[in-house]
Amino acid sequence: MEKKKNIVLRFLTNIYVRNILFMAITFLALIFIVLFLINIYTRHSESIAVPNIKGLQIEEAQGILKASGLQYEISDSIFRTGGVPGAILEQIPKGESNVKSGRTIFLIIQAKGVQMVPIPELKDYSRRQAEAQLNSLGFDKIVIEEVPSPYAGIVISVSYKGKELLPNQKIPKGSSLKMVVGSGGESLDDSIPMPEILEPETNIEESFFE
Repeated sequence: MEKKKNIVLRFLTNIYVRNILFMAITFLALIFIVLFLINIYTRHSESIAVPNIKGLQIEEAQGILKASGLQYEISDSIFRTGGVPGAILEQIPKGESNVKSGRTIFLIIQAKGVQMVPIPELKDYSRRQAEAQLNSLGFDKIVIEEVPSPYAGIVISVSYKGKELLPNQKIPKGSSLKMVVGSGGESLDDSIPMPEILEPETNIEESFFE
């Protein structure tokens, strides 16, 4: 028995064994501390239901979010016809979502004034290209008028309230526009005046000898 105790004692007092045991204990302690800190940082046991603040004014929403332990940031302002200026149109995350305390809620609000958008030069573009550009700028009410022209499907002009728009002229976003597009059927030669054909002059020598 004494012999076994001596063997165990010598094994535990061996410097290499002690170093290995010390490193193992230190490693386990570090893992425990890291997991403990991560648990505190992420607050797994805490979650807050995001209040639904769509349709409210910023001043009203600010108090509600603050009382819930949440922050907010206005990420964008857009203009919608018939919307209430300053009202919240969208929120991210949405209402009733579960988030951690202190989370920032991103808001999109109704612009207080009409957004003015510059219209690019679209003359000589194809109808498809012009419509795609206008749609991307927020113009989806486009009346197409076709007129005879040498080239079919080519934009001749874009007008707003009966007036042709100049390149980069600003108009209210979402306004109704009129696009004049060529329908073809007109020859290129029709637009070029034909030169007057003159009768050939009488040759003097021929008339002399006749």
